[in-house]
Amino acid sequence: MKPFLVALGLLIIASLTIGPASLNWQAFLSSPFSGVEDRLSAVIVELRLARTLLSVMTGAALAVGGAVMQGLFRNPLAEPGLVGVSAGAALGAVMVMVVGLSGALWIGMAGFLGALLATGVAWQLAKGQPGSAGLLLAGIAINALVLSVISLLISLASDQQLRSITFWSLGSMTRTPLLVVLMLMPWVAMCLWALFRQWPALNALLLGESQAEQVGVPVGRIRLFLVVVMALMVGPLVGFTGAISFVGLLVPQLLRRWRGSDHQALLPLTAVVGAIAVLGADLLSRVLVAPAELPIGVVISLIGAPLFLWLLRRSLNQSPSEPQISSTR
Repeated sequence: MKPFLVALGLLIIASLTIGPASLNWQAFLSSPFSGVEDRLSAVIVELRLARTLLSVMTGAALAVGGAVMQGLFRNPLAEPGLVGVSAGAALGAVMVMVVGLSGALWIGMAGFLGALLATGVAWQLAKGQPGSAGLLLAGIAINALVLSVISLLISLASDQQLRSITFWSLGSMTRTPLLVVLMLMPWVAMCLWALFRQWPALNALLLGESQAEQVGVPVGRIRLFLVVVMALMVGPLVGFTGAISFVGLLVPQLLRRWRGSDHQALLPLTAVVGAIAVLGADLLSRVLVAPAELPIGVVISLIGAPLFLWLLRRSLNQSPSEPQISSTR
């Protein structure tokens, strides 16, 4: 864990210093006493600090959400969007942009509400089905329906609205004001802490739902709790940052292969590595085509898609003796 924390700290420092504006740190550190360098303070505090904190939060939330979903469904292909969180957030964001509300706060709140609505509908559809398979199938159906509605809304959008929707869908850490980021921090931290505390139940669920019930785990309540907390954590972040794929899918998979499936150690490590992944991708998006920027969703997809194909090929060639999460039944 320590090397990853050191790497995260170094990335945070790099994120605050790298950019088109040249920073004089001596002047910045003395500015509270000299009253100068207001522009320098604004660059660091209002722009770089906001996107740095948002990148760390988003990476940690997506990765931990993916680890929780993979443990809950006992499926290495599970991730937060599986139950409709990402699709619902996209629908909410697109709806407010189509009606002409393009501010970051409107889009973020609409994305949050859309994520909760989609997750709630998926849960209601699956409530009568035994096990987690019903929730999985309901999530797939909700995702398909929501994407169809989004396509309809896009066909009705104007050129300006279409540009806004496209920009949001590619992902960005630049749209969210620092005040909103600071308000999100305790919320995300509380959700992460609540999920970390459920590591014994997640470990028991890896054995199967019937075996978990035999050792005293209230599977129905735990499933509801995990899905709700995950949606409450990931929903607002997706609403503000846009679609960011592969983090919730790949980071938990790689760490399970390396450190095993004990969630007591896996969940905190996943949070740190997820933060490193998104913050590193945000840095790459700034420097690859500087002074312009690439959308962070594009950077993560360019790295994540080949890595996922490599993992898929490795899984297909995996011998039966190698440990892996069992499929959802």
